[in-house]
Amino acid sequence: MVQPKTIGQNLTTSAKNPEDRRHDLQVMVPLKNEVRRVEAFDATPSDGVQEIITADNSTFQFLRLARIVLKSKDKAERNLGDEEAVYYINRGSAILTVGSDTHTLEKGDVLYVGINSQVQITTSSSCDVSEFKAVDCHTKYPTQLVRHTDIEGTELAAQLGTRRLMSKRTVFKLVDKNVQANRLLFGDTYMAQRGGVGSYPPHFHGPDGPHGLGANAKEEIYHFRCESDIEGDIPYVLQNCALPEEKVNVYAHIFNEVAINVTPTYHDTIAPPAIDFMFTWCLASFSEGHRDWAEIYNKPGYENEW
Repeated sequence: MVQPKTIGQNLTTSAKNPEDRRHDLQVMVPLKNEVRRVEAFDATPSDGVQEIITADNSTFQFLRLARIVLKSKDKAERNLGDEEAVYYINRGSAILTVGSDTHTLEKGDVLYVGINSQVQITTSSSCDVSEFKAVDCHTKYPTQLVRHTDIEGTELAAQLGTRRLMSKRTVFKLVDKNVQANRLLFGDTYMAQRGGVGSYPPHFHGPDGPHGLGANAKEEIYHFRCESDIEGDIPYVLQNCALPEEKVNVYAHIFNEVAINVTPTYHDTIAPPAIDFMFTWCLASFSEGHRDWAEIYNKPGYENEW
């Protein structure tokens, strides 16, 4: 198992409107002589509650992302209507109260909260929390705390990429079959070595394969942290943005604290030799209750590369 660790500088930015958070990437598609636009979002945290991905600044039907940064004596309140949410601790320690229940979460821990809930977030020192939500949900499931340490060493800590050292990684499935939910699946991924290849082989979560996203497909957000062991270097990874019917790969540069929409494309990630990275990922199923994480379409020829 790859041990979780803190990756990437603790960056902050001034408060921004959601429309200012989106900055589309442009990549040249080989053989087609065309430019493709890729939805990307500045997810750098700011004090307080910052909406990163919304219905108005993205094409996501179901997924949303916010970042919540608090200091001692600060408080944030989140009111969920038809939304279910996972709260993930990036740094620090957070105290989350849902109804009469209070939970203290440390780095890597997750709290799942069902629809029609009120969530109060405080901290005894400081905290940086990601809130991933799925909208248009109709069944209320109970609040559930998942500690990162509880799934380490279990089958929910999937050892992938074992065929090739470059792609060896641990995928921690924090919200999977262990948590009841309508649409959400969530986790984080850590690489075994610098210069690794994550999410390999090229795949996407549209069960209709190259013909499109069917009723049982899933939307997905990747949120990256990356760092370089070269002093003064600006770390980045290369993210595949090829459509499933394309035979060539199409890579975009993704920098630290950037979140991207990987829904319609293959999404393997390549790091340069000096770069270490991790990412959180969140999926929302198009059909409620259809949360099979492994239902994917591999790029032809890569089927046995897991």
